[in-house]
Amino acid sequence: MADTPEQPFTPVVGDDGRMDFEVGLTTLCLWADCSDETILKLARASVIKRYGKGRYRLREALVARLRYLQDEQRRATKSAGESRLKDKRAEEIDMRLEERSGALINEARAEALAIVDEFAGPLRADLMSIPARVTKDLALRRQIETHIDDAFGAAAKRAADTAGGAGPAGEAVGAKAADKPRRVGTRKPRVSPQRRRTRFS
Repeated sequence: MADTPEQPFTPVVGDDGRMDFEVGLTTLCLWADCSDETILKLARASVIKRYGKGRYRLREALVARLRYLQDEQRRATKSAGESRLKDKRAEEIDMRLEERSGALINEARAEALAIVDEFAGPLRADLMSIPARVTKDLALRRQIETHIDDAFGAAAKRAADTAGGAGPAGEAVGAKAADKPRRVGTRKPRVSPQRRRTRFS
């Protein structure tokens, strides 16, 4: 609403006892450097007080709007700070959960390897005793033991690959066969009479 040309400014004494001027909406918008929609919105929010129909106190309205803008800026800064703090806390929680999850996975893998090792230890001992029980041929026994050892070595590699670096595959699974085959007794192998006659004929 435009001010009347005769009295654009009406001197008044403000509530604080200081001199002020009552002005119309257009004049207030010019001094506040904003649109009339902004002034009307602030008036509806009781930030700026209206005196009569379309009349405002200039100094009082400008000070009220300035304080409102400062409060808005402080609230925005506080909100942005709280938002950044929440983001940091969320990142820290995610990092801790990720570390804890990785630790739990490694613990589970290590426990699984321990179970495999506990099972494979007696099994390997049983298998390595077979060559000595089934043959007295030292070369054959050595060959069988080597194949058993190779099988356990391959199993150890598969276990280590599955563990993904969680720990060693286990002493029992990855154990090596003895360098020398075990001997059973000191007697020489018996030779059948037929083979003895053939040998000395």
